[in-house]
Amino acid sequence: MSTASVVGLILLGILVGAIGILVGAIVPVLHQAAQTLKSARRQIDALGPRVDHALKELTDVTARLNRIATTIESQTDRLRPVVDQVVGIGQSLHHVRKSVHRFSSVAGAVGPALFAGLSAFWARRRNRPAEPAGNDTEDQELEPNLSSEPPGSEPPNTRAAVSEDRYEY
Repeated sequence: MSTASVVGLILLGILVGAIGILVGAIVPVLHQAAQTLKSARRQIDALGPRVDHALKELTDVTARLNRIATTIESQTDRLRPVVDQVVGIGQSLHHVRKSVHRFSSVAGAVGPALFAGLSAFWARRRNRPAEPAGNDTEDQELEPNLSSEPPGSEPPNTRAAVSEDRYEY
């Protein structure tokens, strides 16, 4: 045998060995891949009916929500006047609250003066001497004596001290 054939046989042996190692490594990987695909197939086959059932329920829920939305839209049209009335009542109450606030501000400013005036009036009426029943006249009833002087006395002179010739009548 010649050297070339020996080298060729050695190379052929190395090539066959490399192919054997390659086949020995690939076969288990391919076997594991096949087992994984079979397991995935079984899982998909088992989950198929459950996914179908879930999709059917989801379709039912969606249909129910659509019906509810339609009902709400129709009821909204019926409730719109009620809501408008409630808004109007709310605005009216707001105006009433503002008016009460204004009134309370005015009453807070005027109230003490009014109370003081009424208190003075009632105190004056209590301190007024009783008049005999036979002396009542219409003039006394129409023009009550509001001065602090006793009845029958002259009122104080309230005229300004200015000479009469300055005024033109």
